Amino acid sequence: MESQSDLANRSNGRIESVQQREAIPPVVDVYENVDELLLLVDVPGVTNDGIDVQLDKGQLTILAKRREDAAGSLVAGEYRPSDYLRIFSVPQGIDPSKIDAQLSGGVLRLRLPKSEAVKPRRIEVKQG
Repeated sequence: MESQSDLANRSNGRIESVQQREAIPPVVDVYENVDELLLLVDVPGVTNDGIDVQLDKGQLTILAKRREDAAGSLVAGEYRPSDYLRIFSVPQGIDPSKIDAQLSGGVLRLRLPKSEAVKPRRIEVKQG
């Protein structure tokens, strides 16, 4: 078995260090009306290219990574080095093809429209 010093010698004297950033759950406001679920996700310090939203098997995963500058410090300098991760169970009846996501001012707005089959509808009563 090789020792750590052997590994360091093979890579020009340097040991590769892997840093994992902390993932914290963002604050989320959830609203529901007849037509949709609306999620407002607070992700300060994140840009559009740092957001990954996926819906798979009824699980909505939101991963938002804060961007760093070339020196490795966070761009705004006021945020600690962490990312955002939140997972939700999505109820049946959401139309996945119509989900919409927009980022503005550090807030991710996710609209999850309900399919027509689960929306309440008025049933007309006929005279007969």
